[in-house]
Amino acid sequence: MKLHSLEIENFRAIKHLELDFTDELSKPRLMTLIVGPNGSGKTSIFDAIAIVVKAYGDIKDFIIRDGLVVSPRQIIRGKGNISKIGFSYSVSEDEVAAIRKLYSEMAYMGHMEIEDKLSLGKKFPVQESLNVTWSFPSFSISNQSSDLIDVLGARAVAQKAIVGNLESPSILEKIGGVCYLDQRRTVRLEHSIFNNKNEENIDNDVLLLLYKYYSRHITWNEEKFGESYWSRIKRLFNKICYPSELVRFESGPDSDTLIFKKNELEYDLYQMSSGEHQILRILVGMTSAIAKNSIVLIDEIELNLHPTWQKRLIRALRDDTDNNQYIFTTHSPDVIGLFYDSEIIHLGKLSE
Repeated sequence: MKLHSLEIENFRAIKHLELDFTDELSKPRLMTLIVGPNGSGKTSIFDAIAIVVKAYGDIKDFIIRDGLVVSPRQIIRGKGNISKIGFSYSVSEDEVAAIRKLYSEMAYMGHMEIEDKLSLGKKFPVQESLNVTWSFPSFSISNQSSDLIDVLGARAVAQKAIVGNLESPSILEKIGGVCYLDQRRTVRLEHSIFNNKNEENIDNDVLLLLYKYYSRHITWNEEKFGESYWSRIKRLFNKICYPSELVRFESGPDSDTLIFKKNELEYDLYQMSSGEHQILRILVGMTSAIAKNSIVLIDEIELNLHPTWQKRLIRALRDDTDNNQYIFTTHSPDVIGLFYDSEIIHLGKLSE
């Protein structure tokens, strides 16, 4: 899934805004940086992107991020009566094929009455702009084929199939979605492939996920399945945070922790710097969301990061081979210098 354009009306901090995420050839950009001062609506843009995809997953009462629940008081701007979000996107042929296969299998097993959806992908051209409009509080859809909604809601269907042991988690690698890393870099287990809702603490979430990745890495068949989740996180962390290194997961009779090394000195999770925590949260967050063929949103990418690490993180994501579309927000002049002018959307002067 790739985002082409967005039109937002009467939504949170935004009265009306139109944004284009395509290049000079009308293809979705690999990277976009949204720049603006505090209060300019940067986070509201991310909320709008996330809410459209989640809403079409047949979820009516849901949390977009910590502190934001879908309710008239939080969604509709000022004293208005309705919010609207126009969402223009595209999907690849491989993504449509995976979605059609998912719906076909679910229908065959009697879990969905969707025989009419088995022609999904034949009624519209893939890799071209598709348009839907989300309205709140009516949750209505404006002038679009239901097939378009089936595409946006496919990841939610896949997650339900995984929870019911009807599909393997690898299906999510083929179906795009939205990975939203807000300013808290929240990693929620209930949003990951490890469906455990009892963990609340962010550090425990990250630690538990990494334990599972490390445990699976031990017996992972890289010739068959490629790089393991643990190997990917470790490789990117070491590339971005050098000379700091993620070494291993270590268990003992009283605790479990991560072991890092810097200049031959080992230290654990609780001795990490805030910058190392940020990088780890970003990498684990993307991994737990299975951010492949997806729209990845990172709010204020510079948080707690030295300019050198900001540069390394952007470079690492530019070299990404997971076919993601990255959209960032910032109010840091240092971050602006890491992007081409054609990749930057300005919402106002940083001095405002």
